Amino acid sequence: MRKTLLQAACALTLLATSCSRDKYAELNTDPDLIQVDQVNAKALFPTAPLAIHTNDFEAYYDIHRNIQYWIGAWVPLSGNGAIITRFKTPISASNYPYSYEDLYSRETIGAGGTLVEMRNVIDKMDDATRAKYQHIRAISYVPMALSAFIVSDLLGSVAYSDAFRARYTTPPVLTPKYDTQEALYDTLDNQLKQSVAILKQSLPGQETLGGYDLYYHGAGTESQNWAMAANSMRLRIAMRMLKRKPDAAKAIINEVLADNVGPINSRAASWIFRAGSTVANGGNYNVAAALSGQKASIDFMYKNHDPRIRNIYQKVELTQDQFNTFQASGVIAPGEVYQEYRGRYTSPDAANEPDKKFYFNYITGSTAYVSYIQYALFNSSIASGLVNYPVITYADVCFMRAELAARGVTTEDAADWYNKGIEASLADYDDWGKDAKVVGYTPLTADEVTAYKQSPDIAYNPAKGIEQICIQQFINFYRNPYECWALIKRTGYPSQTGQVFKAEKVRAGGVEAVMPRRWSLFVPPITDFNYANRRAAIEEMQKDPDLGDLTDITGRVWWDKK
Repeated sequence: MRKTLLQAACALTLLATSCSRDKYAELNTDPDLIQVDQVNAKALFPTAPLAIHTNDFEAYYDIHRNIQYWIGAWVPLSGNGAIITRFKTPISASNYPYSYEDLYSRETIGAGGTLVEMRNVIDKMDDATRAKYQHIRAISYVPMALSAFIVSDLLGSVAYSDAFRARYTTPPVLTPKYDTQEALYDTLDNQLKQSVAILKQSLPGQETLGGYDLYYHGAGTESQNWAMAANSMRLRIAMRMLKRKPDAAKAIINEVLADNVGPINSRAASWIFRAGSTVANGGNYNVAAALSGQKASIDFMYKNHDPRIRNIYQKVELTQDQFNTFQASGVIAPGEVYQEYRGRYTSPDAANEPDKKFYFNYITGSTAYVSYIQYALFNSSIASGLVNYPVITYADVCFMRAELAARGVTTEDAADWYNKGIEASLADYDDWGKDAKVVGYTPLTADEVTAYKQSPDIAYNPAKGIEQICIQQFINFYRNPYECWALIKRTGYPSQTGQVFKAEKVRAGGVEAVMPRRWSLFVPPITDFNYANRRAAIEEMQKDPDLGDLTDITGRVWWDKK
């Protein structure tokens, strides 16, 4: 379980002051007792990344038991038969996704309440002290925007502009109205834009978060790092808006790219939560046994000698000789060719098809002819390494810029940004594999990078450039499943008709399964304290026919236009 705001801050070894158990118990019981001289505003900041990235129920239910299967990243030993039912109803169908807690939780203090309180503490400082905290105050809007953005991706309309105000209003606002996703995007973009403007100012004597910053850890120029992160978040929002409000999206994109700070411009400036060795340790972070990746992805990476493959997947345990023996005896289908890396079909029907079912069985003992995922990349309890949780990396930004250029939204060089994205992504996965101490870690070489970029399917070809860029994003987002899912929804890639990468047809009982696109929605009971506003939000969303039935998770939120 995650700790309360002040308990979490107290537990961090990076805090410079000692914590009084009795004092923090008193403050948690009556938050109105909190005064500027009692709480270090900087010490509040770590609770936000902890709320966003260490919710083990979110990891277990939202991601490890739903989204990873929906996007085809993981395939269990028995195939997707048991998982396919979730293509209609997710595990948390009658409730909000657990990522909702990251922003709003009253039990543990979510990112929203924490960062609003941080700004409140700063605003109550005397004039001279407050003037030194303007950069830190501006930074607080960036992770808060991220958390709201994730929740809105799943649910559409959310309470944001009117939320988190109860402690600061008279009478207290206890029933906040909901922002439509369209309005939320406008609000987030404006807040991020204002944050960038403040962070770019050379204000005298500015305090810094330093070690309290669990993303950048005091490395580099703090204000510039966060200005680039905010600009990169604006780009991500604009990419979501392109189908709905292309002119507004293009205006944001052009503004960000013309900015003298701009978006993230190096791997060193990437926005990443680097978890300690106990953050993802055991409990609900544990993933199912015998998980493989999808066959189409692994085949594509293997064919093109993608160096990332060894940090994402393990080599098959079957030797070439064993493979030959089992093929000769009819256990492995004729026509199959031995590969060091091999995935399973994502289609539930495949587990029962004679020429495919051997992928879903242990061929001998506990040995299967598939590559298991590199478990240490997701759960540091598997080994003694560390787990990285990328938010927006330099590779992400490069691929966004490449895609925008290939689509004609900008006049930049698509090929150049595409190749920069590949180089950055390969280097990232090399670092993440090394940090996690994955099985068989082997350092990346310059020759491998060069050879990969020159592979026929990888070398940039403008005629199929958009697909190439999207497929690279798909692989790059393996460690960011929310964005991998959004990419598929936003671009349609990987596609069953792709020229570069052909996606598998996913069938259950002969019927093609449709990938989920949002979470289940519901009208709350009339006893819900905020019933009127929640119901009004649902009714507003229902005006869009693409939303579908509330419990049909193949329906679409506002940005996800057909």
